[in-house]
Amino acid sequence: MSNNSEDAIRALNAWLDQHEDEVADGDVDEILQQFLAEYNAVESLTNNEQAHALFEQAMEQETAPEAEKLLKEAVELDPDFLDAKTELVHIQYDDPIDQIHQWLNLLHEEKEKLKADGYFDKENIGDFWLIIETRPYMRTLYTLAKQYLDMESYTLAIDILEDMIELDTDDHLGARFDLAGCYMMMEDAESLNQLFDQYEGSGSVSMIFFQAITAYRIGDYDLARADILRLNDTIPEFSVFVSGDLKDEDLDENVQYGIYEPGTIEEIMCNMTPFFLVLENEALLIFMNQCLDQIDNSPLN
Repeated sequence: MSNNSEDAIRALNAWLDQHEDEVADGDVDEILQQFLAEYNAVESLTNNEQAHALFEQAMEQETAPEAEKLLKEAVELDPDFLDAKTELVHIQYDDPIDQIHQWLNLLHEEKEKLKADGYFDKENIGDFWLIIETRPYMRTLYTLAKQYLDMESYTLAIDILEDMIELDTDDHLGARFDLAGCYMMMEDAESLNQLFDQYEGSGSVSMIFFQAITAYRIGDYDLARADILRLNDTIPEFSVFVSGDLKDEDLDENVQYGIYEPGTIEEIMCNMTPFFLVLENEALLIFMNQCLDQIDNSPLN
């Protein structure tokens, strides 16, 4: 019996188990036709396409074992499937240090493959998100950077995030916001200002907020005050946010998924998520509220 025939029988048995109630109540011929239609549709896919279909299914699973099983099947079909291998690390390793080592190994292997295929040639640097083959590498880089952020390893995160921006100068993944936050935590105003200028940060309320806090932390209170007042002019809810009186019902419900409209308080909240401990600094909050109180007490109001 051929491997294909064995695979078909195994698939039929698995399918019958999954549709046990339908089999008990339904017409056998109709049920077999349904199976064959589904099986042939899958069989017509390439290994790569089947692997990606399994990956999508894995991302929808509610339990880690179910997701792990599908991800392993995906990697078996496509051993170079970096996205699947990256997700498997999440499931198979609990220790953040172990996860980091695994992702670093995956990135090293992937980089060597991409170099061999010419993707790291000079003409491609800066366009990595526009090249389908290099997108998985970018996603795994970002996964590693976010792990460093969770560990408050800002220097290590900066190295990864700066690499991402060099490889994808249009920054399709939004790494610049995490990078700006890291510069804020390191009180690196010079690098933050350069990033601000590179991405025309005047249009981003997140960048202005990062700049305001950085200015405050290094003692440039005039700049910090100017940025805070600018944000207050731009965002109607800013003063309520600073006072701590902003309620969940005042926010767009999509903020919980990291989705926001640019120029809103939701933008600041989403991009400040890895750095929110900064806002527990009582002296900073007093300073920001005093800046806003000056507006309320102005004779023009």
